Amino acid sequence: MLKYLLRRTLLALPTLLVISFLAFGLSRCSSGDPVLNFFPEDTYNSLDPAQQADKYRSNAVLLGLDGPGFYLTFTTAAYPDTLWRIFPLDRRERLKKLIGQTGNWQSVKNYDQAVSETVRAIEDLPSSLPQSARLRNELPLLIRADRLELLDSAVNRLNALSNEIPSAKPNVPPSEFPKPEAPFPGLAKALLHLDSAAYILHTQKLPDRLRVPVVYWNGFENQYHRWLTGFLTGDLGLTRRRMDVWVDLQSSLLSTLTINFLAILLAYLIAVPLGVEMARRKGRWLDRWGKRGLFFLFSMPIFWLGGLLIMIFTNTAWGHTILPSIYFDVQDAWQPGITSFGDWWSANASKCVLPIIILTLGAVAMLTLQMRGGMLATLGEDYIRTARAKGVGEEEVYWSHAFRNALFPIITIFASILPAMFTGSLVVEALFGFPGMGSKTFEAYQGNDLPLLSAIMMVAAALTILGSLIADLLYAWADPRVRFSKENG
Repeated sequence: MLKYLLRRTLLALPTLLVISFLAFGLSRCSSGDPVLNFFPEDTYNSLDPAQQADKYRSNAVLLGLDGPGFYLTFTTAAYPDTLWRIFPLDRRERLKKLIGQTGNWQSVKNYDQAVSETVRAIEDLPSSLPQSARLRNELPLLIRADRLELLDSAVNRLNALSNEIPSAKPNVPPSEFPKPEAPFPGLAKALLHLDSAAYILHTQKLPDRLRVPVVYWNGFENQYHRWLTGFLTGDLGLTRRRMDVWVDLQSSLLSTLTINFLAILLAYLIAVPLGVEMARRKGRWLDRWGKRGLFFLFSMPIFWLGGLLIMIFTNTAWGHTILPSIYFDVQDAWQPGITSFGDWWSANASKCVLPIIILTLGAVAMLTLQMRGGMLATLGEDYIRTARAKGVGEEEVYWSHAFRNALFPIITIFASILPAMFTGSLVVEALFGFPGMGSKTFEAYQGNDLPLLSAIMMVAAALTILGSLIADLLYAWADPRVRFSKENG
C-alpha cells in the first residue's frame, strides 16, 4: 500500500510542478516595476543610476527579486550572464536595447559608467551657476536614451550647455594662463568620457554576436527556486501590504477548509445511505420523489439557494429565533495570535450554519444520484445473483457484497468535489461575508496583489492533487485488485 501511495504521489508531482510554473509566472506579470509597485514611496534623491541601483537592490532582496528568474537563461552571445544584476529594471531594459543595437556588451557597459559619472558631475555643480539647472533638466533625456540617435542628441545638448559655463578664474589676466583650464575639471572629464563611450557605441558594433544562441546556467540561487522552496516551507514572500503571505493567508484558508470539510463529511454521511436505500427501493415512492428532489437541488445555482435561505432566515420570526445573525462582519475574521481557532469557531459557529448547509445540499444531490446509479449497476452483476441464490440475506447482499463496488462512482467524484467545493465556497462566502478564501481572493484581485494570488492558485492546485491522491487510496481500499493491477503495470 505504501509503495502504491508513493507511486501515485510521484505521478502527481509533475502536474504540481507545471502549475507552479504558471503561478510563478503570474506573480511576475505585474504591470510596471514590481519593486516600485511594492515600495512606491521610495523616491530617488539622485538621478545617478549607480545610487538608484543600491536603493533598488535593498528592496528587491526583501521581495526575492534580486536573482536570475530561472535555472536557465536562453539568449545570445551579445548579452552577458550577469545582466540580472543590473538594477532598476528600467535601467536593465535600456541597456538590453542598446546591446540589441550594437551587439557589444563591453561598450554598452562603458557607456553606462560614463552616464553615471556625468550625472554625478552635474549634480555636484553649485546651484548658483546659471547653467546648473539647465544641465540637470537635460539629464533625464540622457538617462532614458535607449536608442543611439537619442543618445547622440542628449550628449550634444550637454556639451553645448557645458560650453556656456564661464571661466573658473574670470578676474585673472588671460596672458597668465595661455591655456585656460576648464571651469569644472570633473564635468569636463565626465563629458569627455561620455563622448568617447558614445563614439565607441557607433564604431565598434558586433552584430554577429546577436545571432549566436547561448544558454546560461544560473544555478539554484534563482527567483523560481527560492519561490518554490518558500512555498514548500511556508515562506511565500510579502503581500502588497508588506505582510507575510502565509500569515495573511492562513486564517482565511483554515476557515474555508473547515466549512468545506464539514460540508463534505455531511454530504457523504447523507448521500451514501440515501443512495443505497433509493437503489433498494427502485421505482417506489422514496426513489421517485427522491430523484425529483435531488434533480431540483442539483439544478439550483448556489447563489440562488443562498439567496433563498437568506430571505427565509432574515424575513421570518422563527428564522431570527433560530439564527439571530447570519452575516459576518470585518472584525469577525479569525486573527491568529490573538485568539485560538477553537475560540473563534465557538463564537461564530451559528453564522457558519447556512454556508455549510448550502455547500452540503449541492454535494448531496450529485453524490446521492451517483451512489444510486453505482448500486443499481452492481446489483445486476452475476456474483450478486449467485449470493442471493445461496440464500444470503438482503442486508448482507447490499452492504457486504454490493456496497464496496458501488462506491467507485462517488470515489471518482471525490477527486473533483474537494476543489469544486473550494471554488463553490467562494460564492457562498461572498453572500455571507465569510472571512475565507473567497474574500481573500477578491481582496487580492482588487489590490493587484499577484504574490497573494499566485499563492492562492498553488493552494487550489495542491487541494486538487490531494483530492486525486485520496481518491486513489479509496480505490485501493474499496478493491485491492486496483492496487495490485497498478503495481504490476
